Amino acid sequence: MRSHARAVVVLASTARVPLLSRFVVALTDDPRVGSTAVAATPVTIVRPTHPARGTIVFLNGGTRLGCAHPAVQRLACGMGRAGYTVLVPDLPGLREGRLTPATLEATVEVAVAAAVREPTGRIVLFGVSAGASLGLLAAANPAVTDRVAMVVAIAPWADLLAVTRLVTTGLYEDEPAGTTSLVRGFFTGSLATLSAGGDARPVANLLANKDPERFDALHAALPGNVKAAFNQLSPLRIADGLDIPVEHVSAADDGYFPIGEAHKLAAALPRARLTVTSLLEHVRLRPALRGRDVVRLCRLTARSLDAAVGSRPPRVSSTASQPLRFLTVGAGGYVVNLATFGFLYARGVPYGAAAFLAYLAANAVMYVGNRYFTFRLDHAGFWKTYLRYLLVGLLVAALTSLLLAGLVQGVGVDPRIGQALALLLIAPPAFVAFKRWTFRLVSA
Repeated sequence: MRSHARAVVVLASTARVPLLSRFVVALTDDPRVGSTAVAATPVTIVRPTHPARGTIVFLNGGTRLGCAHPAVQRLACGMGRAGYTVLVPDLPGLREGRLTPATLEATVEVAVAAAVREPTGRIVLFGVSAGASLGLLAAANPAVTDRVAMVVAIAPWADLLAVTRLVTTGLYEDEPAGTTSLVRGFFTGSLATLSAGGDARPVANLLANKDPERFDALHAALPGNVKAAFNQLSPLRIADGLDIPVEHVSAADDGYFPIGEAHKLAAALPRARLTVTSLLEHVRLRPALRGRDVVRLCRLTARSLDAAVGSRPPRVSSTASQPLRFLTVGAGGYVVNLATFGFLYARGVPYGAAAFLAYLAANAVMYVGNRYFTFRLDHAGFWKTYLRYLLVGLLVAALTSLLLAGLVQGVGVDPRIGQALALLLIAPPAFVAFKRWTFRLVSA
């Protein structure tokens, strides 16, 4: 599956596009979903049925359902269908609408653990909203920086102080601006949590303030740990030193964070690519078909997935025994095909129909042989893989019939000899299609 096809799988799985989503589910294997823990952080793990192309750590935003949110599950499973291992941590505080340095520490721990599991040692951090800001901050941590191939940041904030000023005074860059009650609750709750155990009055005074002229003085009066958290949880603080590719995405009319946050962050990041799209409502995909935006979003997703591949595409062993096993299965299918064709043709079935039916019979035999004998795969995704095998088989059977007709009617060969020649001619392209698309394997 090429990168853009994998991107379509992810986007269709997430957005639930009518017909397309059903088609994607029918032609891709259901990933395996499990759970583990990194330190004290629960982590959902989504694994593809075939060897993984790479590892992605998905970081969700503030939601009461955490990583169990249906949209989060759809996106993670879509990435699994596309061939990637996905780790989704249930980061501390996000379910309660709280963000503290402990949330960032847990993000760093999960990123390191994911990189250790990944054979290439490199991962992609893919975050939305608060998770996007956490992904950028975690990538700047020395324990993580060399392990991250790319950060995908969808609708992050840049400057925690600027957003707090927006929440309390209704101003952004000295201009009136709006946000949502969810953002207000998230930031006020986070600040209240940071001040717990100490003098909470300075934080309460800041949150109750509506006067822009008093904001700086009230901020200066905050406890040292709270002011330090403002710096620690602001991606803008570390942006100029983050020498990692960043795919930065923002909605054109994001009602949560002003578009100025996106532009400030993109300007500060050395290797950022900012995409402003009308297909997002903050982080939720809108059911709209605007041609240029759809293409841009698909390309962005493809780049993000390619970054997760690193140097390890799924590979098939290049041992000498494997080609011999494939030839053995092919010879068996060849015999089944000719025997079935001869049986049907001798009983008066037209040679075109006999060739088509004979190929289908051999196709079923060769699927079982190639799956278990040639490539030594397990039972996972048996019927969905067989559907792909059958679709390719139908195409090959049709082409075989056309070749046979050309040999019989155009050249005048005997139908039995023509069938044998047609099978030999169609074998190379059929092998490539079965291997690359049906079993999704790449030669070593």
